[in-house]
Amino acid sequence: MKPVDSSFSSRGVTGAQSRSGSRLSLAISLPTLALAMTVSLAAQAAEPSASAAPAAAAADDHGTVTTGSGLFEQSLSAPAAAAAAPAASTAPAVSPAARPFTLSGYGRGDFYAGKEPGSDAANMKAAYGELSLKVTSAKERYGDAFAEVRARYGLQGDQQQLFPELREAYVNGYLGPVSLRLGQQIIVWGRADAFNPTNNITPFDLRIRSPIEDDRRVGNVGARVFVNFAPFRLEGVWMPLYVPSELPSVFLPSFVSYGPTNFPQPELQNGLEAARLHLELPAFEASVSYLYGFAPLPGLQLASLTIDPTNPSVQVARVAYNQHVGGMDFSTTIGDLLAIRGEAALRWPVDYAAKSYAARPDVQYVLGVDRSFGPVSVIAQYMGRYVIDWQAQNGPPTPIDPSQLMMMSSPPAIEEATYLINLQLAKVNQMLFSQLAQVQHLATVRVEWLTAHETLSFSALGMMNFTTQEWLAAPKIGYRFSDAITAYAGAEIFGGPVGTLFGLIAAELSAGYVELRLTF
Repeated sequence: MKPVDSSFSSRGVTGAQSRSGSRLSLAISLPTLALAMTVSLAAQAAEPSASAAPAAAAADDHGTVTTGSGLFEQSLSAPAAAAAAPAASTAPAVSPAARPFTLSGYGRGDFYAGKEPGSDAANMKAAYGELSLKVTSAKERYGDAFAEVRARYGLQGDQQQLFPELREAYVNGYLGPVSLRLGQQIIVWGRADAFNPTNNITPFDLRIRSPIEDDRRVGNVGARVFVNFAPFRLEGVWMPLYVPSELPSVFLPSFVSYGPTNFPQPELQNGLEAARLHLELPAFEASVSYLYGFAPLPGLQLASLTIDPTNPSVQVARVAYNQHVGGMDFSTTIGDLLAIRGEAALRWPVDYAAKSYAARPDVQYVLGVDRSFGPVSVIAQYMGRYVIDWQAQNGPPTPIDPSQLMMMSSPPAIEEATYLINLQLAKVNQMLFSQLAQVQHLATVRVEWLTAHETLSFSALGMMNFTTQEWLAAPKIGYRFSDAITAYAGAEIFGGPVGTLFGLIAAELSAGYVELRLTF
């Protein structure tokens, strides 16, 4: 199988392996872990496999060795990348004639349109222009540095404003077999295609609409170290600050609002700690990992209930919970026939039985194969989840309305209202953590056809949850006018029965889009 043009690597986007109505359940539960998975899949729909060989531990754009988060890592579907730097362990000294730094980036314009919830009219979901500037220092013998700043202006959800972002800013240090990265950075673990059970470090901002999945990842300040002793490589991560995954903005019922968040304070004992041991052989790669820290996606908890005949109110707080996660992944090949990659993780929230806002323990697993047939690339994956100590949360089908709250003035009635609201929140949290059933079976198929001398790409992604009957379709077309200018057009379409996440979000998040991007 021939490799695909490496100038369209999705890693080049960020320099790291690469967010209505009156129902309370809809108002506070749009994104879920399943949504994070499937939106991520949709956003980088149909990126072709580089080859049938297992993904080698490649140096990222800024010098630290990383592994891929997806099988389709190089594609016309992704923006043009900056040239990859050598592996951290090599770190050659720069020549005196070399420039002290290089400046790169992109400018782009995006438009998203979809159905207006509750009507047949179309509506603008997002419209913005974005500028990205990346500064990469020359690679010295003992270190280098990288920073990326983005400025986006326009409409995202219900906000029209300037969105500035320091995406990453870090320094790499090299000392023999040891490489260290300190600063704002994005860390992605896993070898499966987009859905990575072992990836529990980097949060998502699901308010962002973008054709590129990596754009939804959020950087955080921390330290990452590699110790190389081939064929093994030991990785350690420490993130002292907590940054949560962000949820899309939606209309809350008039009597419901978000209260103050309950997130860990920036103290040493609250930092996230993780370690990963890599085995890297020519035809086989694998790793085992362990993480302890607060989950990126918080749960929901009742913060306060005010019974007032004229102004009843309910406040809901986002609450973080800590967890243990043990994982493994592998990649290998069957000759030139297939590439095979798998990943699994056991997640165990601490004291989950006493925390209504925490997920239940579960096991998540993925097995995928990919194959190229000339210009056509195909990925097929099976994904599953088994929830330990599972029980159905049968909260009321609709939340309490204000007229009911006005009548609940006696202590027993207030206690009953609190009980019913907590039942509803438990039901929402079960949806939030993608645990509606004890056992779930899902499958994805991703196809891309590169033609016209690899300047034109037709791609499509399909995802089906056979347990809940939820589905996702994500067609996409990309055309490269030149080495610098690329256009994209596509859609992200969600569907599902009433009472499921995708059934709730279908009208809100389904949309078509166009993008024009210039990379420099």
